[in-house]
Amino acid sequence: MSLASVLAFLGLALLALGWFWPRGLGLGAWLYLGAALADALSKGVFSGPAQPALVLGGLLALRGEALALRPKLSSLRRYLLALALVLGLFALKALPHPRGELPLFLTLFHAGAFLVAYLALAVGVGAGVMCALQDLRLRAHPERALGAPPLWSLRRLERGYLRVGYGAATLGLGSGMAWAFSYFGSPLSLDPKEVSAFLGWLLFTLYFLLEDRLRGRVRAGLLLLAYALLLFAFLGAPFLGSRHPSRLPP
Repeated sequence: MSLASVLAFLGLALLALGWFWPRGLGLGAWLYLGAALADALSKGVFSGPAQPALVLGGLLALRGEALALRPKLSSLRRYLLALALVLGLFALKALPHPRGELPLFLTLFHAGAFLVAYLALAVGVGAGVMCALQDLRLRAHPERALGAPPLWSLRRLERGYLRVGYGAATLGLGSGMAWAFSYFGSPLSLDPKEVSAFLGWLLFTLYFLLEDRLRGRVRAGLLLLAYALLLFAFLGAPFLGSRHPSRLPP
């Protein structure tokens, strides 16, 4: 991987942590800008689409960091962060990716990150679905509140585990893109494993973006669909002729 690709990948990981750690936006933004500078020094200024995407993503992330102390504009901050993440993924696709052997530590990091993600998201999604459905039930029958688990307890479980799981999934997805750099020459392709994992991550990103507006069955359905896509990447894609090394033999 080139220096620009490494910086862009690290910036993407820090921006993903920015959903819960505001300082991650600033650090990720500067890594984006550093990646754009490294690419410009090696290939020329604005010699490809990756540089404008990294510059724009970095500036959007810096603006989002400036809004961290203004709670009333939290929706705008999340929107800017989501745009910066998408621009970073596009830049990783556009940056040069020479083939080569994949280091063992990256393989172990990738597998470990997704293991943590699956475990944490299983708890977080379960608590989130219970919280959303229980909120619906208690709105219709408030008298049942005494015999039901407290909503604040479920919400605390949901937030804590979803944050850990989303961060781990982002690191796993990013390291998987680096894996694809080496094995296939492209970080993203129409492979069932890659597509399902990426769509699951996008839906979790959408969930955090719209978290304050989602209620009831829509909230529960979005969580379940996102986790189902990640599970399909693990359990279903190996049967569909995936190019991933974990595919099952025919």
